[in-house]
Amino acid sequence: MKRGKKSKKRKRGAASRARVRLEGKKFVVQALERRLNRLKELEEETRECYESVLKRYSLSREDQEELEFEWKLGLQIIADYEDATPEELLDLGITSYNSKPFSEYIEGSGIPEASWRAGFDLANALGLALIQIDEAGNINGEIIEY
Repeated sequence: MKRGKKSKKRKRGAASRARVRLEGKKFVVQALERRLNRLKELEEETRECYESVLKRYSLSREDQEELEFEWKLGLQIIADYEDATPEELLDLGITSYNSKPFSEYIEGSGIPEASWRAGFDLANALGLALIQIDEAGNINGEIIEY
């Protein structure tokens, strides 16, 4: 066995700790940039769907802004869950409609019928819902709550 100097444990100095913190911040910034880029891509991919829903319904300016907010929120849900595991998908809230009269939703909410229909159509177009309103005015299907 060799006898001699015992090796010293390397101590990290302030500069080394600062470098590690900087690398961590760079990683966070890169992740945020990737997320923003993905949201921009999704917005470009779905803009036509959003605009077609806007054209189908005559909505007030306020309702149009609300629909745009729903669109952007839906895109965030898509981006957040596109690589999710089946267990993570279970965390999504899903509402089922089983032949409930559409008029029940309109009367109690104070939201115009066109706004409701536009919201459902947008969710269907984004793939976040499978909602149908039959000729009798009943809602059937499921929607991811967002």
